[in-house]
Amino acid sequence: MVNETFLNTIKEGAAQALGDGYELSLRRIPKNNGLVLDGLCISKTGSPVAPAIYLNTCYEQYLRGRPMERILGEILELYRNHETAPGLDCTNLLDFEAMKPRILLRLINRESNASLLQNMPHIPWLDLAIVFCLCLKEDDSGLMTASIYNDHLDAWGISQNDLWLLAMENTPRHFPPVITHMSCILGGIEPDGPGPMRKQDDALLSSPLYVLTNSSGIHGAACILYPQVLKNFAEGVERDLMILPSSIHEVLLLPTEKDISCQEMSRLVECVNQTEVPSQDRLSNQVYLYSREKDAILLGSSNETPLC
Repeated sequence: MVNETFLNTIKEGAAQALGDGYELSLRRIPKNNGLVLDGLCISKTGSPVAPAIYLNTCYEQYLRGRPMERILGEILELYRNHETAPGLDCTNLLDFEAMKPRILLRLINRESNASLLQNMPHIPWLDLAIVFCLCLKEDDSGLMTASIYNDHLDAWGISQNDLWLLAMENTPRHFPPVITHMSCILGGIEPDGPGPMRKQDDALLSSPLYVLTNSSGIHGAACILYPQVLKNFAEGVERDLMILPSSIHEVLLLPTEKDISCQEMSRLVECVNQTEVPSQDRLSNQVYLYSREKDAILLGSSNETPLC
């Protein structure tokens, strides 16, 4: 069975199981860094919301021998468990006042997402792009979001700057920053947890690396945009900072030393990206610098200042 046949079989089986009152469609959905996934979109008739269930891993499971019936059953269970985001009235999606508190920002690579950005409001920032999304649901099962496109701005009657101001207000409030010493993460301990820190080797404990992400650990690299976060941390360690973009979900902060080369660290970041980070999670091969004197983030390769 080829992939196209598999997708259509899943769609037809889901339609039969759900019965009347539902609309189903198969879509190729562009994601971060040029990744395109096969999605089964299911909506109640007349609803403006059609959550997508990605089928690529399902197809891989089928090729490894997982029965079609079991795959279909799990897809239907997933849809029913997330059919409606709690507290969200789908009829309000075009109501700007109702959506204002849900507007968030994210950071992605600008060059790798050039095609995607053509249809999205975005702000160029260094070699990256600030994009926006709606937080539809957040609970123990995960985070449900929807990207914001140019059509949303037209429907809401707002500008990109309005979007930016709201996202900068909402995002730090919903997803506050978390900075953790690398030794706590590699040691498998909670930095604020009870009891003494477990003993590690001297090199690990003396590591100057810190991880900056947000409280959810999802799209936490955007924390470098939060007001005062880098400034306060740099003042605390009394150093400028080298920022290593380990993924879209987090960055590493390295208090600068005179013998650290931006060029060498950039090569290290690129190597780690190619060997350790999934392509859809990569943020940049660049290294950034936070200057206490300028209170600004600069490109390590050129000291170029941000565009916003």
